[in-house]
Amino acid sequence: MDADVKSLLFNVLGGIIVSLLSFVYVVARHKLRAFHLQRLVGFSFKPNTEVRMIYGQLMLPQIRDSAGQPITHPYVKPPRRGPPPQQASYSMEHPVSECEVRAAAYIASLLGSPQGLHPMLMADADTVTLLDSTFVSFGGPGSNYKTADILASSANIFIQVSTSGFSLISGQALPYSCTNSVDYGFVLRLTPPELRGRSWIICAGLGEWGTSGSAWYLANRWQTLARTVHPFAYWLGLPAIPDFLAIVRVVSGQDQSTTVERIYRRAASGTVEVKYGQLAKQGA
Repeated sequence: MDADVKSLLFNVLGGIIVSLLSFVYVVARHKLRAFHLQRLVGFSFKPNTEVRMIYGQLMLPQIRDSAGQPITHPYVKPPRRGPPPQQASYSMEHPVSECEVRAAAYIASLLGSPQGLHPMLMADADTVTLLDSTFVSFGGPGSNYKTADILASSANIFIQVSTSGFSLISGQALPYSCTNSVDYGFVLRLTPPELRGRSWIICAGLGEWGTSGSAWYLANRWQTLARTVHPFAYWLGLPAIPDFLAIVRVVSGQDQSTTVERIYRRAASGTVEVKYGQLAKQGA
């Protein structure tokens, strides 16, 4: 066989081999990513799995003008650059917090990638009696009924939330408060013992940026979180990643500034605080 023909055949064969190896690498990487994500969030990505993302439904009490007449359209558009907005007012039966919309968008982008999952956005008032499901709840217990239900569950051995701040179930106060420049939030993952295969997740904050920042961190730094919560379980790949609580810090107005302050995980003795290095703390 001519040397040039041999060289051409070898090049073609080499190209085919490289393409096959690249395909195998991409598929394996995708499956490994999905494997670790399932272990962190605590439920399997089976076909047609429903994940209910729960926002806190709000209502505006009846307000009246100076003449005592009901104001039916109390909302206006905020100003922006360019021409001023039209001088019009709007009605809304159930307003939604902007931070929870941002949070839902982050989590939808995370859960929308694995095939077979069906993220569903629902109001907390519509899920009061629903327990046998996987939930991702946004906002604190005062604004979201589902968050309050999850925190009241026997599976929650981590955190209590009040208007004044966070504290551990043991009663130990956590030294975080919301200011104009900095907010704090948390990611909590629980596995309800009575509901096999389900997972309950909360992304909430002391203020609005703590809520959206904690959801951003879960959606964009979940691999760091998975490696940090239980490094041995993560790298070995066999033990389950236990339930956990991650306290995060957010610069107000900048969800992408979110970093981890503390992490706790479930252990045989209750909960333990995870000791982690600078890499995890910076969210790299």
